[in-house]
Amino acid sequence: MKVKTIMTPNPVTITLPATRNYALELFRKHKVRSFPVVNKEGKLVGIISIKRVLTNVDEEQLAMLVKRDVPTVKPDDTLKKAAKLMLEYDYRRVVVIDEEGKPVGILTVGDIIRRYLAKSEKYKDVEIEPYYQRYVSVVWRGTPLMAALKALLLSNAMALPVIDDDGKLIGIVDETDLLRDSEIVRIMKSTELAASSEEEWILESHPTLLFEKFELKLPNKPVEDIMTRDVIVATPHMTVHEVARKMVKYKIEQLPVIRGDGDLVGLIRDFDLLKVLVK
Repeated sequence: MKVKTIMTPNPVTITLPATRNYALELFRKHKVRSFPVVNKEGKLVGIISIKRVLTNVDEEQLAMLVKRDVPTVKPDDTLKKAAKLMLEYDYRRVVVIDEEGKPVGILTVGDIIRRYLAKSEKYKDVEIEPYYQRYVSVVWRGTPLMAALKALLLSNAMALPVIDDDGKLIGIVDETDLLRDSEIVRIMKSTELAASSEEEWILESHPTLLFEKFELKLPNKPVEDIMTRDVIVATPHMTVHEVARKMVKYKIEQLPVIRGDGDLVGLIRDFDLLKVLVK
């Protein structure tokens, strides 16, 4: 199968120069996690993701936040090649470019799940057991939102299962949940300037330097207030086809994997399912 058969054509792009706030507005408007970034001639420069914006709130110029080393394919390349590049780059998308280097489409993990794996009969007997993640970061229900965001970013995850006091799965939270309640605020910070020994007799106290800083602000409430409570789950012996169909039906990208009476044993991501294409 060729890339052009399942890619999303004519993607929304951001033209440089642009600002961080402009990108944030586009993220909220289109409800996506990334955009291709182009120069004034329309040629691909790279990709800007919501995660890079959220982790660099002091940088206003988008050009400084763009990820430039991104995988690209041509419309006539194979789906297997695209999946292999995603896995090699550890990146959820490839930009489809024409001969001039201009974006003509974008192919994401979600496109492959929806338009191929969830429909193909080929993977009806392939279990997810070899593919799901065994080592998964989780957050406790009372974790403040800022701490939950930090855990999400440090674990390089898109979502975190939420557990109760007994360690049982009670919900899941992802980066879009956190973005909904976030805002970037301007604050003033201060720091004392150190004086040399020659200056100390002149200054009664150390002078203070005031400077402006941007910070991401989240409400002061626990993660359980914004988490998704009706969690869609998988079991180790479900098939790739079944899990892909669940992801499509419920419009989700990862499912906690449980055993027996609901014991959390891992997480299966749409990204993990790509491995069946290149095996």
